[in-house]
Amino acid sequence: MSLQVKDLTISYGSNVVLKDINFTIQDNTIIGLVAPNGTGKTTLFNAIIRFIPINKGQIIVDGKVYKNTTRDVRALHKLVTFFPDQAELYEDFTGVEHIQMYRDIWNPEEKDVQKIIDRLNMDGYVRDKVKTYSLGMRQRLCFAMMIAANTKIMFMDEIMNGLDPVNVELVSRVLQEIKEEGKIIIVASHLLGNLDDYSDEIYFLNNKDVYFSYDRKTNTREFIKGYVSKDKLEALQPLPADTLYLETDRICIPLDGFEHDYDRFEVVELLRSLSDEEVSIGVLGTQEHYLRIYKGEQSLEPDTSDGEGGQTDEDDETVTGYTAEESGTRKSRRREETSVADSDTRF
Repeated sequence: MSLQVKDLTISYGSNVVLKDINFTIQDNTIIGLVAPNGTGKTTLFNAIIRFIPINKGQIIVDGKVYKNTTRDVRALHKLVTFFPDQAELYEDFTGVEHIQMYRDIWNPEEKDVQKIIDRLNMDGYVRDKVKTYSLGMRQRLCFAMMIAANTKIMFMDEIMNGLDPVNVELVSRVLQEIKEEGKIIIVASHLLGNLDDYSDEIYFLNNKDVYFSYDRKTNTREFIKGYVSKDKLEALQPLPADTLYLETDRICIPLDGFEHDYDRFEVVELLRSLSDEEVSIGVLGTQEHYLRIYKGEQSLEPDTSDGEGGQTDEDDETVTGYTAEESGTRKSRRREETSVADSDTRF
């Protein structure tokens, strides 16, 4: 199965919300959707399931174009489910009744919902009325309803909202399991680090379009990732091309910008000395791309202003204790002092 959105444009009067959006998703795929408020996420979902009129473009499932006719909309809704809003739950119904209701609408052949209840560890409360549920219990119920529907295409908006870390891990694992049943799943979430745990590809909505996407299987370029304040940047100079300096003082330095392992090791140790934050090595994740796309990059030029946190004309020394001359000769000096054992270091 495949889902294709072709040349999709949505506007309300002169206000264009989405413009010429194109993507194709194959089955056995989870797409993580990053879409800050106002970028058109809800509009995109509603357009795909034909809840709203489309100004231009096509929604195509398995080669069939689904138009805005009663027959096509009904057929499309047999293939697609949208994550329920907690406000749609019936307070005086039990969790079991909700799960059975979604099963009866979309998947009546399935007689036993108990395996869904067991899979999501809901047996302790699922027969109680929903009005007794906590936020996290309601959220797991909504997820269980989606599993009971068992449609080929699933849209899940803020699925992790209200879940504790144990249940975030549980739902993430189940998402990966049901994906393997041939499903297309789009998960919109503000829990950015968690998207990297289960998504195959990440889409970023911005400027009325899928502004950027990356495939986690092919996204293999590794970076040294840490934090450094602007007034301490000079200690890291010179920095390789493609170094990213992001909001929150996040810095990402490409590993392939260094010829030798000992240069990489030195930068890791230097970052650790400049900040108490964790230093890691890995590919750019959703968090880094989010900062780059929505917050922008900071200049890599060191802060040379006078006063606290800056340099003085008298001694030209940074708050880290490195002089400009020492920082500029850091790499060459390290090569002279590094032993053979250091050169065998692997990251």
